[in-house]
Amino acid sequence: MSRPQVVVTVVEITPQTVQLHDVITIGGQAFEISDLIELPGRAKRLRFGTGETFTMHANTTLSATRTAGRR
Repeated sequence: MSRPQVVVTVVEITPQTVQLHDVITIGGQAFEISDLIELPGRAKRLRFGTGETFTMHANTTLSATRTAGRR
């Protein structure tokens, strides 16, 4: 049986384009987004699998790793 093909890409994210399971690196440590919470002013609070949070304000732009083709 063949394994499903997984494609990993680096994408630029904003509060409007961030997705669950995107991975961002902060201080050399990778954090996978496990929950997204809408905040006033087009901001979003990202919750990571570790329980930590990060707030993206409306004008925040970050690089993230996104995996496609997961099954």
